[in-house]
Amino acid sequence: MVNAVLVSDRAWCSPRARLDKSQILFFERNRYAGMTSSTRPSSSHVARSAALVAALFAFDKVLALGRDVVISRAFGASAELDAYYAAFELPDGLFTILAGSAMATTLIPILAARIRRDEHDAAWELVSAVVNLALLIVAVVGFVAALFAPQVISAVAPGFDPEQVALGAKLMRLVLIQTLIFTVSGILVGVLRAYQHFFLPALAPVCYTLGRILGTLFLAPRWGIFGLAWGGVGGAIVYFLVLLPGLVRFGARWSPALTHPDMRALLKLIGPRMIGLGATYLNFVLPTFLGSRLSEGAISAYEYGWRLMQFPQTIVGTALGITVFPTLAALASSEDRDGLRRTASWALRLVLALAVPAGIGLLVLGRPLTVLLFQRGAFDAATTDRVFLALQFFSLGLIFHSALEVTSRLFYAQKDMWTPLWAAVAGLIVNAGLGWLLLPTLAQGSVALSNSLGVGLQVTLLLYVARRRLKGFEGSAVAASLGRTLGASALMTAAVLGLRALAPSLNPRILGVAGLALGTLVYLGSAVLLGSEEIRQLPRLLLNKDDDVRTTTLEPPSRT
Repeated sequence: MVNAVLVSDRAWCSPRARLDKSQILFFERNRYAGMTSSTRPSSSHVARSAALVAALFAFDKVLALGRDVVISRAFGASAELDAYYAAFELPDGLFTILAGSAMATTLIPILAARIRRDEHDAAWELVSAVVNLALLIVAVVGFVAALFAPQVISAVAPGFDPEQVALGAKLMRLVLIQTLIFTVSGILVGVLRAYQHFFLPALAPVCYTLGRILGTLFLAPRWGIFGLAWGGVGGAIVYFLVLLPGLVRFGARWSPALTHPDMRALLKLIGPRMIGLGATYLNFVLPTFLGSRLSEGAISAYEYGWRLMQFPQTIVGTALGITVFPTLAALASSEDRDGLRRTASWALRLVLALAVPAGIGLLVLGRPLTVLLFQRGAFDAATTDRVFLALQFFSLGLIFHSALEVTSRLFYAQKDMWTPLWAAVAGLIVNAGLGWLLLPTLAQGSVALSNSLGVGLQVTLLLYVARRRLKGFEGSAVAASLGRTLGASALMTAAVLGLRALAPSLNPRILGVAGLALGTLVYLGSAVLLGSEEIRQLPRLLLNKDDDVRTTTLEPPSRT
């Protein structure tokens, strides 16, 4: 949803993977990257960091698909699952706007400056003050929200009947427990990233996913939907515990303070960031608000489609956005606008080279993949049709959401919170207007389409401003790269459609697997043959062959 670990079911969670010692040491040896020009993160640093986070995200997303499989089998697209999703709306907003996400995002540039000057004691004093303040705010607001839970559910889901409202209120009170835990965890994840440490932040969130899987398998048969909710609470606790070794390694110290010399600068930045995240939050309340006016299960059908889109989007966009952000912040802090432009352009080209074929593949193979993953138990063929109605419009959203991960962070790295705010407001207007207008015709598909177009407008506005501010954005390189990507994607689409034409009676599950494998091979081969620099050079970047990389047009800022 937003660029931080969220308490929501819709939020991305990073995965756990088996890593050898050299991979872990890679992160540690560059944890103070950005301190001087000689230690500034290189293209291979960003690429390898992105690769590790992407691999971990991929593992968690596979696990998350397993979670969705067990949830779909147990609950299908039902009224109680709709109530479960509605229960997250206010806790999501509380965490996102008032605490974790907003503070974590604005904290990184300020904290990075302290780290760069070796002022680690002052850095941890600032972290303590931010955590304490955020926890106090969330505790007070959360207590009031728990008292008025039925009224909150009625406001975010006006189409619910009294039974759904009562169920959603009870679930929301449980979710608020998670919110308290994730308020602290979300900020600490940002702190570890400021130290250029990505392993534990990518490792920890798998516990949340595992908690909900175990809750569905072992608690839901007895407690119903509450088993799923309690599983999430347990996962959130372990998530926090997994972060502790990293905090100890970097000398974390806690103090009972609510003020700090940098707090004024932080609050100055957080104001517009909170408003911008508020607009983002409203974008994600809209599916519940609008979906509650449709037939039972519409919200759940939208959520399944959203998750299928999130699988490639997290691996492609979020992983690279997270790992490139400290680099962009370091470049902005040193006022290296040329390096900032080149690094951001490189990251965007790499994202598009992977997101465009993924989006097209989602459109072509969305239905058989939905059958493969979900159609069993309480999830029947009619539910597959409802999910695909939303999923086909999310194929466009996949591209825009992935691009937004880079373009928005370009401005946050420059401590500019206002430009993303106005772009988010513009996207919200498009999202709400189109969603409401098309709801009678496209049902949950209207919400997916309006969401995708709203994010597309955000990306367009941010790129326009970035181009003017940075005196260009290497537009010719982006256009050439996108042209090669579209050409390879066209060949990929032709191959998959050809497979469907040659085997029209092929089992949908087999078609999903075969089409995915064929499409991937054809795209990668075609991209290399068409001269895609991003696809061709990515293996060398990951293998740390810097001498090769520095001679190419992919080169982000020089090290001297």
